[in-house]
Amino acid sequence: MAFPFYRLVGRPAPIFVHIATTYRCQCRCVHCSAAGHERAGERELETEEIKSIIDQAHDLGALFIIFTGGEPLLREDAIELVRYAHDAGMITRLNTNGLLLDRQKVAELKKAGLTICLVSLDRPDAEAHDRLRGIPGTYEKALAGIHYLREFRILSEILTYVAKENFQFQLKEMEAFIRKLGLSLWFIFFPIASGRWYNAFDQVLSSEEREAVRRIQDLTFAYTEIRTRKTLCCHIQKFALYFTAYGEIKPCPFAHPSIGNIRKHSLKDLWHRYCSELKFEFRDDCPLNNPRDRTVFESFVESFAKKYSASL
Repeated sequence: MAFPFYRLVGRPAPIFVHIATTYRCQCRCVHCSAAGHERAGERELETEEIKSIIDQAHDLGALFIIFTGGEPLLREDAIELVRYAHDAGMITRLNTNGLLLDRQKVAELKKAGLTICLVSLDRPDAEAHDRLRGIPGTYEKALAGIHYLREFRILSEILTYVAKENFQFQLKEMEAFIRKLGLSLWFIFFPIASGRWYNAFDQVLSSEEREAVRRIQDLTFAYTEIRTRKTLCCHIQKFALYFTAYGEIKPCPFAHPSIGNIRKHSLKDLWHRYCSELKFEFRDDCPLNNPRDRTVFESFVESFAKKYSASL
């Protein structure tokens, strides 16, 4: 594994590599960030192209391969891709709405070597969850999928996005519900002005509200991606990369501009050039949640992409 070596010699290596395998999805979630990347008529990455991304990420020193979407289980090669990443020595995670997590599918994921399965569960009751997901039956299917994940001993994690209003009450209910399910991992997702919420700055939490969410955290159960007012976002820490279903390379799953395309560029060369020019800092909240910071962030990414393409 190249990751420890690159970190020891001071060269940045992304820990988490997110790969959107498709933007097809059964749900119409009000807060979907993936919707911002979707482009009608664009050709999705083929199986061998995704395997090449996994190989290049491994050589770069990445530790986690995260299959996301859309709904990644809608791809016929989903099991094959999980197996390929596992056989390459990567920690594998799959993000899903749970609709396709039947017993046979979970058994196949277990055999393929899936490490972690993250299941979206927005509320502790069916009516509220299904309404936010835009499709009936999602809640019950997600719970059934979680049951099968536990049966096959695949580490399962719940993802819940924080609502702007009454979030403290909702999260307390959600915490009790997840503990009742017997799960030990809960990721609390802060609203981000991206995708279908691109201009929804009214949904962004205040500093006080984010602090209230952080107080729910503990090292053995619940956590958030941005932890304290002193913490740099994972993009600035050079911990993450995101590939769209069309091969575009982006700093994270919520950023709109891309720094290049894997169909045209070498990941290693692009990544090291990008990191060498990344000089600014954003702390506490995501830079996309502030119009001024987002402009700075997106302008930098667009400028880099233009400069890099011109130098080829």
